[in-house]
Amino acid sequence: MAVPKHQRLLNLIIGLSSTRHRLTRDQIRDTVEGYEPLPIGASEEEVRKAEQSFERMFERDKKELRELGVPVETVEDPVHGDEIGYRIRPAEAAMPVLDLTAAELAVLGVATDYWRGAVLGSDATQAVMKLASSAEHGPRVELPFAALPAVGNDAVASLVEAVADRQTVRFEYSSSSSGAGTRTIEPWRVVLRAGVPYVIGFDRDREAARTFRVQRIGGAVVPVGEPGAYDIPDEIPLGALAESGDVRTARVAVRPESGHALRRRGTAAGVDGGWDLYDVEYAHADALVAEVLALAGGARIVSPDELAKAVTRAATAALEVERG
Repeated sequence: MAVPKHQRLLNLIIGLSSTRHRLTRDQIRDTVEGYEPLPIGASEEEVRKAEQSFERMFERDKKELRELGVPVETVEDPVHGDEIGYRIRPAEAAMPVLDLTAAELAVLGVATDYWRGAVLGSDATQAVMKLASSAEHGPRVELPFAALPAVGNDAVASLVEAVADRQTVRFEYSSSSSGAGTRTIEPWRVVLRAGVPYVIGFDRDREAARTFRVQRIGGAVVPVGEPGAYDIPDEIPLGALAESGDVRTARVAVRPESGHALRRRGTAAGVDGGWDLYDVEYAHADALVAEVLALAGGARIVSPDELAKAVTRAATAALEVERG
């Protein structure tokens, strides 16, 4: 199984920091997990291709470590000057101990997962790797909110990037009104309404401005054509996303020190035993149900009754699947 790049970089840091003198390229390839040793019994052509592959990978890794601020030194052998090796002086590479708890590192990990595969993905991964290598480690902390549905995260990131580049995109989309099909749009803006992401843009097939709920996008958002292919209007029509009667209110009970996102969006409505009551506006019932379920008992819906029953049905179904 291939070793993820961030793990290979961490292994390289450990290897170059642990050597007393230096590691040559051959030693790095043979001893650092993540690099493939030369195949035994390979032909000259296979060896040549393997060496070229390693050279490209190692050069990229070395460049990324230096961009992270890790001082990878080039060291020549005092006897054989043409034999070059590499090392990292631990004293020069060390960062001050960061006062990050295990929970705080876990939060950073959740943020990194959100941007994985996006324009900020590599930067986020590099930052967390560097922080995690310098912070004091503690026991793993499970975060209930990390269980929120991740569907649409990659789509949001790809759409944000497409808006910035003014590049047309294509994706599979399904809705109750128009069914399933392929959409080709010029994205203008990504907006949030009641915690739900939407993209507004010009639908090329329908030759009109349209609004799409990102969670209904299936598969990848694929760029089409060249960047800078269209202009974004100064006035973007919000359509149904403008303030309207479609937004409803639910009363939600949350445990103390729980449901912070619900508390921020909601209006305090008193207490009920050990629960704090909040009136929370929502546009889509399934999104609010998923948010309450993700709090794993830290919240419950008081009203409307159909929403409370939807949470109960979903939780019961999940338990049945777990038992099965």
